[in-house]
Amino acid sequence: MGPNHNGYVEGNLNLSSNPKLNDTNVLWQNAVGTGWSSPIVSGQKVFLHDRTGNKENLTAYSLSTGNVIWRVSFDSQYRDDFGMENGPRSTPAVSQDLVVTHSPQGLVHAFDRKTGCIRWIKDLSKDFDSAKGFFGRCSSPLILNEKVIFDVGGSRVGLIALSLKTGDILWASKVYGNDYSSVIPLRIGATQLAVAFMRQGLVVVDARNGKEVFFNRFQSPINASVNAASPLILENGIFLSSCYEVGAGYWNFTSSDQEVNFTNKWKRKGVLDCHYSTPVAKGDYLFGFHGRQERGANLRCIKFSDGEVQWTQSIGNGHLIGVGEQILCLSEKGEFTVFDATPVAFKPVLQQQVLGQGRAHFAYSDGKIIARDNRRLICLDLFSEEFGK
Repeated sequence: MGPNHNGYVEGNLNLSSNPKLNDTNVLWQNAVGTGWSSPIVSGQKVFLHDRTGNKENLTAYSLSTGNVIWRVSFDSQYRDDFGMENGPRSTPAVSQDLVVTHSPQGLVHAFDRKTGCIRWIKDLSKDFDSAKGFFGRCSSPLILNEKVIFDVGGSRVGLIALSLKTGDILWASKVYGNDYSSVIPLRIGATQLAVAFMRQGLVVVDARNGKEVFFNRFQSPINASVNAASPLILENGIFLSSCYEVGAGYWNFTSSDQEVNFTNKWKRKGVLDCHYSTPVAKGDYLFGFHGRQERGANLRCIKFSDGEVQWTQSIGNGHLIGVGEQILCLSEKGEFTVFDATPVAFKPVLQQQVLGQGRAHFAYSDGKIIARDNRRLICLDLFSEEFGK
């Protein structure tokens, strides 16, 4: 979700129509293992969590060269029950000193950001009965000040907060069923909250102690279902979306006298039902993928205040990052697209194949795209001298 936790990055692309990427745009590439964890950029390093054989790896690469700065590996016993990949699903989180990962078997590792040395390990399955679910543990960690927060779920807890420094438990919320969405921060005035899309629906807790501030049921009637797209925080509201006969919903929030109030404005099916990819917002509009991945998803623009659909484009499923007035898109099939963030119509300025099949999100940093498919990790420079020729 990026540094602002909303899929948007500061800056502008201002790409002209019909540019072409070529070999000079590929700064570097490296072979990678299995997994759907996305690369992340912090400082001049790229961090990637993957799996090779029976080992999970966290690797720090140089952003400029792709050279390995350090790599740490540890045993992984996870086996998927449905024949999917056994690699990590969640994406690491980075603080000033640490990188925190969450493995599908429930292991949490905190690594020294500079050296890769392991600072602490926590087993969420053993300590909190974290449920395996359909496809393993997928919630990405949220670092918030001196805490790291997880969607754990199961029979004993819902959300938990660990000490970022030691891994000790700081608080545990009441019980909610776990799901595949990640926790997102929400600050309203002086109140720091944590927002989650749990099995039963929208959950908002006080980030200081884990106490429930708001709950609204928003749950699929189908048992074989998941909520995978994370909550999207808008200027004065929260947007949730899922497939499996859930649909989308928008909740407005207001505050007065140190009290925060949430009101559901609408819930609707068939508007923007996101399977696993979280949409991005620009002005009064949302851009995201509508429909189940295996049945053919479409890229769609809606007005978030009322859910009115503005346009739909057949492009398959994928992930989005907003940069200024344009939106970057990487599809599951490896097609990279840049389009204008306008509700008028789908207006692409670049569409080009850059990778093979893959489901992981990608990263953007200062004109560079860092993305992976099922075999390799690449770094593309959108502003190289040869760009557009």
